[in-house]
Amino acid sequence: MHEHNNYNTFQISFPLPNEKKFPEKEPVIKFYNLMSKIDLSIYLKSTNSKDFRGRKKLKRRNILLAILFAFSINVRSVREICTLFKYDTRFIFLLNGVKVDSHNTICNIINEIKDIDKLLSDINRGIFEIIPVNNEIMYIDGTKIEAYANKYTFVWKNAVLKNKNKLLAKIKQIIPTINIIFKEYKISIIKVKDNYSYSELVPILESLEKILSIEGTVLVKGKGKRKSSIQKTFELLEEYTSKMGEYEKHLIIIGDSRNSYSKTDHDATFMRMKEDHMKNGQLKPAYNLQVGISNGYVMGIGIYQDRTDFNTFIPFLNHIKDIYGKYPVYPVADAGYGNYENYKFCEKNNLGIYLKYTTYSYEKKRKHQNNIYHKDNFKKDDNGNILCPQGNKFEYDKDKKEYKFEGAEISKLYICKQCNNCPVRKNCTKSEAGRTLTINDDYERLKKIAKDNLDSKLGIKLRVNRSIQVEGFFAILKEDSKYKKLYRRTMKKVELEMTLIAIGQNIKRYCEWGTIQYNVKN
Repeated sequence: MHEHNNYNTFQISFPLPNEKKFPEKEPVIKFYNLMSKIDLSIYLKSTNSKDFRGRKKLKRRNILLAILFAFSINVRSVREICTLFKYDTRFIFLLNGVKVDSHNTICNIINEIKDIDKLLSDINRGIFEIIPVNNEIMYIDGTKIEAYANKYTFVWKNAVLKNKNKLLAKIKQIIPTINIIFKEYKISIIKVKDNYSYSELVPILESLEKILSIEGTVLVKGKGKRKSSIQKTFELLEEYTSKMGEYEKHLIIIGDSRNSYSKTDHDATFMRMKEDHMKNGQLKPAYNLQVGISNGYVMGIGIYQDRTDFNTFIPFLNHIKDIYGKYPVYPVADAGYGNYENYKFCEKNNLGIYLKYTTYSYEKKRKHQNNIYHKDNFKKDDNGNILCPQGNKFEYDKDKKEYKFEGAEISKLYICKQCNNCPVRKNCTKSEAGRTLTINDDYERLKKIAKDNLDSKLGIKLRVNRSIQVEGFFAILKEDSKYKKLYRRTMKKVELEMTLIAIGQNIKRYCEWGTIQYNVKN
């Protein structure tokens, strides 16, 4: 008699080894040894908080450790990370017996991270103890990252102000009618003025509502129903009050420093992006991402709502100082940062001025150098007076303050009064008053320092490295990683997301160090 074994062909078993040993040069081992010096538990919310779910401190630390390694191998999706936690031996090693069954646990740990900037700086310090990095030189640049918001949810500040002014005109028209009603019921009349706020309209609306209740008026709606004059006035003011509250809320969200926001993500501002799939210059909700890099390592991340880079330079350097306790000695940036305000900041804090001004590259072109009508090519006489191409002297006219900056010097306006009979006037100016020049002597002095620095051997070296290192990071971010749109909303969470990506890139670069020789040096 033959023996038959009961089995199911879908039940497959694999012989798995009890131990898995990684070589010392394996990235996960280099990462583990690096992070063993850092107490990750201090970067998670306190276990005494009421919203703590009961997971022990050590286990939460292991989960965060594994999350950071996932970002270093370019895995950002919490669902993909959860899958790696279950089946990838590298993550099983990092978790050290901690089981993660749901991606929600990973989301909660990420949201619990605090002082993410300090975590970045601590990891960088651990790397710099092993790898020599000259963090006195920092290459700064910015790019726009599309927000996790719908494209057609814009609210424009100018449109809100325009509609608010129209609404104020309607309110101003209805106030005399309300005063007639209030006078009849011996209620203090309303002062007629050009502007009314939501908080001023609410008491007026409540007074009308009390009059309706005193009269016993039943509010009617629909066809065949005749409304009283008080009800009509009440409904109009109710509509106006609701609209005024809506407009004031929009203006509070927008603030003073920008002109738009997205209804899906209130912190996002509509900006013109390079990626224009419709080829019509369409604006998209986005954030201005600022990055500072030294020797290929990301030193800091900044998220801003400004559409240009001029106003982000000083806040970003102050952010770097908060993290590391000092400014970089040589902040290097392109022409998007070179204005008077930023130059004065560098000079005040004894920083090297290696920021291009807007016309730096243009001045090197032969077309500009041969243009005798450009103010940069005007000559001066022995007394320092500026001369036009025909040799006529520019005369001082008045002072003019151009820059809204503490300590900014007054610009001087010069005018040439011999333009009326000049044979080349059409080539020189189109102004009826004649050719004028606005000159800020202090700004010109700082531009001269910047030009000398940028044209020096060190300046040329820094300019070449800036384009390699910062643009290289953006290429990795947007092209290699295909990261062109954010996955989180609000500035705080966006900064958390981008800093985690920066930490991942630094860890990846550190783990590859020794096996890949980098030729880019400061």
